Amino acid sequence: MKDNKLTDLEEKFCLVFSCGPSPYNGNANKTYDLVFNGSTGMLKDPLKDSSKRDVEIALAARKLMLRDDIRDRIDQIQSESVVNAATLRPRLTETLLKIADECSTLMCADKFGTPLSPAALRSVAVNAISKLTDMYGIKEDIAHKVMLEGTNGDGIVFNLVMPESTKGNELGEVIE
Repeated sequence: MKDNKLTDLEEKFCLVFSCGPSPYNGNANKTYDLVFNGSTGMLKDPLKDSSKRDVEIALAARKLMLRDDIRDRIDQIQSESVVNAATLRPRLTETLLKIADECSTLMCADKFGTPLSPAALRSVAVNAISKLTDMYGIKEDIAHKVMLEGTNGDGIVFNLVMPESTKGNELGEVIE
């Protein structure tokens, strides 16, 4: 097909199809219905037979998607993706650090006010930090290890996790 300039609605179709929100992104029928008919699909008359309308939308969307200029524009928009590894890394880092900070100190209670074990939240914090170290290639051995060796060189390695010791009363309040 010859190279024609796209109309405003065709350009909008390409943009919504390429980088629009769900359920339009990648869905030619829904995108066509939204752009050319102004229908979000939210308000459908249950008494009205919409199968004929759905077929017409599907055929028109297919016809539009078969055009070379439309496909070329969609490919161009998708190749200009704003989100890539370089732009996503700082956002992921910030989010993972927030998760680690919150989960490492947060104390929760059930609906009756009984304090819950912080182990699950601490696990989330550890996993967030683990993902960060994987992202940035940090592979330092941070664990403290104790090695017990036998006379023949065989031994057992224990990884120790030492919680901070604080003196407190029975309610968990720290006494200084």
